[in-house]
Amino acid sequence: MDRITFQRFAEAKPKIYIEMNTKIALNFAVVLTAALTLASCQKTDEEAPTVCTPEVGANSVLADEIEAMAGDHVDIEDVFCDNEGLSEVRYDIHNAAGHEHEGEEDEHDHGLTLHSGTDWEVLETLSLSGTEAEVDFHVDVPLTARGEWDVVVSLVDAEGNVASDVITKLHIENDYIPAFALSSVGGTDPNDWHGEPVWAPGADINVVGTVSDSDGIASAVLEFIDEATETVIWEVELAPAGETEFAFDETVSVPADLAGECHFEMKATDGAGNETETGFHVEVE
Repeated sequence: MDRITFQRFAEAKPKIYIEMNTKIALNFAVVLTAALTLASCQKTDEEAPTVCTPEVGANSVLADEIEAMAGDHVDIEDVFCDNEGLSEVRYDIHNAAGHEHEGEEDEHDHGLTLHSGTDWEVLETLSLSGTEAEVDFHVDVPLTARGEWDVVVSLVDAEGNVASDVITKLHIENDYIPAFALSSVGGTDPNDWHGEPVWAPGADINVVGTVSDSDGIASAVLEFIDEATETVIWEVELAPAGETEFAFDETVSVPADLAGECHFEMKATDGAGNETETGFHVEVE
């Protein structure tokens, strides 16, 4: 019996050893497969796409400013590149008033710009492919727009790398709607402003300017508004009587108990019924 038992034990030992080695080999294979799979899924391209327009034209996003006329169109023309493959480009066009993007200076650092039709905006994403793509982005400019708009171009490649936004200005001229021009506000030229104007409570602010239109000015009004309550604090109706250019010289009385953000609003309608609304922010303190 002892001999038989020994023989059975001796035969079973290699069997157990083989089973253990098989399990180890299988576990190693699983770990190796997982490691190879993980390595194959890791991102190998970390280079962001670029705007690679070879010759920067007047309508490139790399230009300092793009010019456009209200009622017309503008084609923004650029070339985009990536070392592996492009995915998409997004165009975001919005009015430049009241904010600045990272790296930009305040909008009044180079004087006041009077904006009209500020609700107009464009937001569109286009699919791209290949390592280089030429895009002609067509934009129709409405008759209501005047002033400066931001053109923000965002690029993404096939690996998901996102480029830093490229931003330029779209300057829109308008010959259709009435135009206001200010020569003096509170004794200073708005073209020399650096930042938002500050008016003191109880102060009298003299506002000098013109409103003009080739179809004649049918009506015009100036308003000073408390932005917190939307209350019209001061208002005067001008009497242009159809003149193509009407000069005004008015004095705004700032209430002694007023403080905070306000808005100076200018509205006009020409002889053809075209309307404009523009103005600027004021801090009262």
